[in-house]
Amino acid sequence: MTSEGPYIRIDQVSRRYGPVRALDDLSIDIEKHEFIAILGPSGSGKSTLLRLIAGLDRPTTGRIYIKGEDVTELPPHKRGIGMVFQEFLLFPHRTVRENLAFPLRMTKETPQKIADRLAWVEGVLSLNGLMDRYPNQLSGGQQQRVALGRGLVAHPTLLLLDEPLANLDRELRQEMEVEIRRYQKQLGIPFVYVTHNQEEALSMSDRVAVIHRGRLEAYGERQAIYDRPQTPFVARFVGKSTKFAGVVDPTGGFIKLADHDYAVANAATGLHRPGMAVEIFVKNERFDLHPAAEGRAGIPCVVGDVVLRGPFLEYILETGGRERIIAVQPKRVDPLPLGASLSLSWDAGQCHVFAAE
Repeated sequence: MTSEGPYIRIDQVSRRYGPVRALDDLSIDIEKHEFIAILGPSGSGKSTLLRLIAGLDRPTTGRIYIKGEDVTELPPHKRGIGMVFQEFLLFPHRTVRENLAFPLRMTKETPQKIADRLAWVEGVLSLNGLMDRYPNQLSGGQQQRVALGRGLVAHPTLLLLDEPLANLDRELRQEMEVEIRRYQKQLGIPFVYVTHNQEEALSMSDRVAVIHRGRLEAYGERQAIYDRPQTPFVARFVGKSTKFAGVVDPTGGFIKLADHDYAVANAATGLHRPGMAVEIFVKNERFDLHPAAEGRAGIPCVVGDVVLRGPFLEYILETGGRERIIAVQPKRVDPLPLGASLSLSWDAGQCHVFAAE
């Protein structure tokens, strides 16, 4: 490795705990100015990866490089990494100033350097007027900014964030999403952000790494991860989707649904051969709804309920069997009434088809 490579390189890293493989041959490159979200369900290996980058744990196999240097065996305090956790971990009997200065005092920085760093972080995070307060005198958002400040005050080479917004209410969490992304762009260092919340991952990051059962399912630009999932798990996990089972018809040009009298064009004829069993994933906001009286081809359904989601409506559709489908539509002046008979369909280019698992 040389300094010409990526800012951070996770190279074929695995971590085993006895028979359990928490991470399995995972490789990720991160550039200097990137905000990377590590997204996955609980137990997928996200926090294990963060601990390996920080030096709090060591990989069973593989290497970790920062700025071209192999840091796999380097202890945490020599890696120049800041960390922010789900719990704020602020000392309750110390002021904001004392909480922020703590990491600098631990590394025996000079009083002048401590004063300079505190002035810098106070300005960056808009902590003016809060420095002499105690944690219990701060709002949740202010406490979060102090926790961020403690991770940044030592001028780290990168910042690791482990679900730092999980304990905030929805409105404050959305405000902090914008603020944290702004800090990252202002500071120009990589942020690696672990979350199971796909809204956070998609709203804050430049690229998203999706991890499932210790393996990297996808890694790429956030819009591409959402719009063009490469595996069934990513199609299922990123964005709210509905899955349909189907079989490619003998001509190879259409996919006949297994549980509905409806066929959709096979947009990838080279990949899905005649007779192949497939799974179709459709994002809930990409369904088309038309009154049944228009006679359009689609899945017959009836509006069972309507849920308001701000500027959108979720239509809970009954299909005559046990299956219920949720279709998300922009809010209308006159929403579809309960009991309305509809035909549900979708454009073949707006769904994702995989060989059946």
